Amino acid sequence: MEMKGSFVVDFSVDKVWGVVSNANMFSKCLPNVASTSVDGDNFQMQFKVDAKKYTAKFLGASYLSNLNIKFSAELKEKQENKHILIQGDGSTIGLKFSLALYIDLDAQDSSTKIDWKAEIELGKMAKLFGENVINQAVMDVVNQTIENLKALLK
Repeated sequence: MEMKGSFVVDFSVDKVWGVVSNANMFSKCLPNVASTSVDGDNFQMQFKVDAKKYTAKFLGASYLSNLNIKFSAELKEKQENKHILIQGDGSTIGLKFSLALYIDLDAQDSSTKIDWKAEIELGKMAKLFGENVINQAVMDVVNQTIENLKALLK
């Protein structure tokens, strides 16, 4: 599955780069992070997600209401103030997934345009949850991450 988008923030490219190229800072933009461990450009995160609004629609499965997600990733392809790739693997409820998140920055006077593309391999998770539910959940995370990034940059 591939998703992409772009948005503009009223902050300099230097300031935005300082967040997206630093695993400790970038993790503060992500919703539902329970813990983070960083070693240089490598990091591990654990998320606790209340998934009731997603799982109740198709399974009525209350046992899937709280998901623990483990994710390990690396910051790659760093081109200062221009481009970064966040690539990693994760798992939840015994299902595995992988993510490649490409972030491109474009300085525009005192603001920065951020283009992003996420390539997500869901394996069996796609069959269990369905594409519409996954799309909704991913877009919810993207929108929360964008709002958190804007708040963190202030």
